[in-house]
Amino acid sequence: MTAAPSAAPPDRLSGGEDGLDRRLLTAAMVVALVGAALRAVGGVVPAVDGAEPGFTSAPLLVALALAPVLLAGVVAARSRFAPAAAVLVGAAVLAPGAAVVDLQLVVDPSVASRPELYLPVDLAAPAPSVGLWALLAGHVAVVVAGVLAFGVLRGGEPGVVGGFGTDGAEGADGVLAGWRRRSVLLALAVAVVGACGLVMTPFSSDDVYLLAQNAFEGPTVALVGHVVCALALPVGAVLLVAEFRDASVARGGLAGLASALAAMSVPALVAAVAMPSLHVGAGSVLAGIGVLGLGVVAFLGRADGRAATDTEPARMPGRRGLEVSTGAVAVATGALAVVGALLPQVEVGGGVGGAAEAPQSPARFLLLAAGVVLAVPGAALFVARPAPVVRPVVSMVWVGVPLAAAAVLDTALTTGYTSSLLSGAGPAGTGFGDRLTAASIGSGPGVLWAWLAMVGAAVTACCSVVAGVVEREDVDEDVDEDEVGDEPGLSAVALRMLTPLTAAAVLVIAAFVTPMVTAVGYVEPGLVSDVGPPTWGLAAALVTVVGGCVLVTRSRPERAAAVLVGAAGVMGLRAATVPLVGGEIDGSSAGLGLWFSLGAVVVLLGCAAIAVLGRRRP
Repeated sequence: MTAAPSAAPPDRLSGGEDGLDRRLLTAAMVVALVGAALRAVGGVVPAVDGAEPGFTSAPLLVALALAPVLLAGVVAARSRFAPAAAVLVGAAVLAPGAAVVDLQLVVDPSVASRPELYLPVDLAAPAPSVGLWALLAGHVAVVVAGVLAFGVLRGGEPGVVGGFGTDGAEGADGVLAGWRRRSVLLALAVAVVGACGLVMTPFSSDDVYLLAQNAFEGPTVALVGHVVCALALPVGAVLLVAEFRDASVARGGLAGLASALAAMSVPALVAAVAMPSLHVGAGSVLAGIGVLGLGVVAFLGRADGRAATDTEPARMPGRRGLEVSTGAVAVATGALAVVGALLPQVEVGGGVGGAAEAPQSPARFLLLAAGVVLAVPGAALFVARPAPVVRPVVSMVWVGVPLAAAAVLDTALTTGYTSSLLSGAGPAGTGFGDRLTAASIGSGPGVLWAWLAMVGAAVTACCSVVAGVVEREDVDEDVDEDEVGDEPGLSAVALRMLTPLTAAAVLVIAAFVTPMVTAVGYVEPGLVSDVGPPTWGLAAALVTVVGGCVLVTRSRPERAAAVLVGAAGVMGLRAATVPLVGGEIDGSSAGLGLWFSLGAVVVLLGCAAIAVLGRRRP
């Protein structure tokens, strides 16, 4: 009797039982290794001509460059291929921002605070060298490796990637138990702490040529890079946990993110300890806490000490817990915005007359209003009954904070105490910086609080989106027959809103591309002309509101109405620019943007009424 042939083992190169593409994973590992090698070369070879680091940094930089790919290799060697790919994804999250930070050495290395790469001894601006180009190429390779690794995970089993799994036991209180419930909020919290550390002063300096400055006091290119990293850190932490159903894969992503944060922050901390002229600053400490916190979440796993297996589902907190968390972050963000608006953004000394005479941002009262508009619905999320209806409002009005905060921060960039390649006249007018001497100007405490409010707004948006997805998973997908229209995927209520929604979208776009305030000698930064830091706030608000108009066509009527009310709130803030900002500018008058904004508010509220009344029609 001939024995039946045994099943062939899975091909480890073309694909295995887990459905992962081994060839693509191998390619990702190779590209990641190349990126790590290039980064290591950048840490050993001088970044600029004739450069000398402030301390013996090469071993540290090489170790930080190799850490994520070595970790991924060790995990893959244990046949845990999905977590290994997740490590590469997490390591790539901060690479774009890190590349922008390094570009400052190309633009002007004399104002870059990078003692691990270059210790300036005079005001000369040396030319870039091989080490810098190797660093930049390494960042690009790390991003490519992360994209390939994410492709590996997307092509695997549905249980690995794909959103918020609800597999597994559910407690009697309706709250899903498991790893995510205990860890996702902690990961988000430490990521926010780390993000704050990235924009704060990493060290104080006694060296006249090595500047000790926070991100907003530094040069513009470095500012953009640090802001990108600080925004990507909490958003990446949320998405890494939310996107991966499997606990071990989510933990691998957080481990890679921790290694990326370490590469950004540890060199400055070591420099502050190793160099006599430097002293440890709050930024390095907070970033270090972020690294340790993400590492703890990634490596400790289950609270009871049992390791999470590849088949153990990573579960999200219950909907109610996410609503409360979103409300807490929204209220805290609103408070940060209010504090940032009330504290001075610019301080003047050196005989000019003191901080009381420093002109402040005309947009500060708009930031205060945005904080209140976010905090009020955020507080309502603490009450169980209205929370499901109020949460979509928060998903819209969060963007009012970056819309106003970007304009407030533009004042700091245009005063002259920090260079800005992105800003023109600025919100305080063309003569704002001319009234002050550069030696007398310093950033006020309002700058930091406004920035923290922007980070909090991004975290609020992430929490609200996560809560919305979990809510959608929990509801019954069946709809009444009379709610379904002729168009597949669109309800009858949505079909009735299509025409006014289209009109609302047109008015919203017009409101953001036309000026709100006009005055002699004042040029308002916009989306398509006079591009400046406020442009990013305008772009975020435009995308959020127009995206909300698209989303409501496939939402339940009650939720659609709430989204539209939130969108109307954002447009109301846009219209409030005229009295709140224009009132601070001499000779100002309302521009066309005011009328487009008011029209958008009316049409959006009309659409919300259609959604509510249409749902109640027999």
